[in-house]
Amino acid sequence: MSDTAAIRRLASIAGLALAMLALLWLMSLLSAWITRARLVQDARQELTALRDGQPLWKWRLRGPTDLVASRVFGSATVTHGADALRISSHDGTPFELGLPLETPIDAAHWPLLELQLHSTAAGMLSLVYQASESTAACTANEVAPIRSGQARLSVDLKAAIWRTSAGQVCSAPGVVAYMLRVRMQVPADTQLRIGDVALASSKLPMLPATIAADTADVQLPQPQGGLALPDLAAPLVRLPAGASAESMVALRESIRAQRPAALVLPAGVALAAGRYGPAPAWWDWAACGLYLLWLTALTWRQTPGVARPWIEAIAIAAGPLWLIAGLRWGPHVSIPGVAAFLAAIVFAGVSEWRRRPVSWSWLGRSWQDWLWPLLPLPVAFVLMLADGHGLIHLDPKHIAAYFGWALLQQWAMLAIVMGRLRLTALPTPVVILVTAGLFGLLHTPNGSLMQLCMLAELWWAWCFVRSPRLIPIAIAHATSALLVESGLTGHLLRSLEVSARFFL
Repeated sequence: MSDTAAIRRLASIAGLALAMLALLWLMSLLSAWITRARLVQDARQELTALRDGQPLWKWRLRGPTDLVASRVFGSATVTHGADALRISSHDGTPFELGLPLETPIDAAHWPLLELQLHSTAAGMLSLVYQASESTAACTANEVAPIRSGQARLSVDLKAAIWRTSAGQVCSAPGVVAYMLRVRMQVPADTQLRIGDVALASSKLPMLPATIAADTADVQLPQPQGGLALPDLAAPLVRLPAGASAESMVALRESIRAQRPAALVLPAGVALAAGRYGPAPAWWDWAACGLYLLWLTALTWRQTPGVARPWIEAIAIAAGPLWLIAGLRWGPHVSIPGVAAFLAAIVFAGVSEWRRRPVSWSWLGRSWQDWLWPLLPLPVAFVLMLADGHGLIHLDPKHIAAYFGWALLQQWAMLAIVMGRLRLTALPTPVVILVTAGLFGLLHTPNGSLMQLCMLAELWWAWCFVRSPRLIPIAIAHATSALLVESGLTGHLLRSLEVSARFFL
């Protein structure tokens, strides 16, 4: 090899390394930017609710799925109602309704439990709470009578007498993160309707309509370290400047474990009260419809050869990216987003069934085909030893499902998207880098996960170019991811959640 060729080769390697580092850096920036925007949006909604006197914790009970475990604990039947949950007591014994706690609640500053309730017979209402999994459950027996025909019921949690099952006196509930149940006892065959349940307060915090960029009750990091918060119902806490997405979300969780109503804002961001108005639902449906029309047109015009590989690669990647990076996968799933994702998979399958532009197979043919893709596994094990914890148990059904999910991902990324990119004029190393970058973006906005997935996909894409066998790579992907989920999540890697679920 001549000196000139060697210099060019080194320059190419250096350029690819710099491009890889730039992608990792940009993913971190993207993750932090999305997270800051989400925190500001959440804080604006909370500030508006507090100023308008709206409840921060409200349960709209309409059907069994609105309850913990989707059922009543006790001898009663629960059914769906248009404006209220319908319950029928079987034998007059007490039964309980578990109110889901997606986030901690502050029953110290919002001590009034208000229920929309209608009963055909008189009875009694009791309450049960358990602050955390490690603390004892406390019960307040017969805190309020249920009267026939009444429409609303309000219970002061501070005024109730709370005791454990052993009879020891409990303090009134403060921050409750584990369990809150409503216990009722009415005569047999009584019919009840329970609508909205909410926590309220007779003394709401006084908050301005506009918060300046430098205003804060607590500025993190604190000089003394730790997390000391004032005894305010809704303190304004500023996060450290330059914090990563994982740090911001973890700090918000720690803050709300102490003050569930705290306003948590990124550094240097002003805030004005106002309702967040999501885009009209028809926008998503219109975008999805246009996407489906585009895929249909591409399918109709397909030829035996791939004439426009760039367009096919973009078309296949667009649907999943719109669902994940567009934050449409969360507690309230976007139906158009899911439809676009499924349409992309169907389009990819049909395109590959009609013609396979790049040769590949499912099973490995040599021991190297099975062994080489496993390199990220010991890397994940080393990361777990360095910054992880003891392995936690994973459900066997989850493990089995993840192997299938890993196979689907690698088929879409390596066989389909990278297969099209390899038909372009891009050099193979650039194709591998673009494929890995797209794979990282499919884990937005989980910054650490985006970076880890990109690095792993760089290796798996190289393995696929060297030996295009899918199942060995899918097994390596699933095994590495499950090891990370079991032993690494919680510190270096907050979770494996992506899209809007990352903020849960």
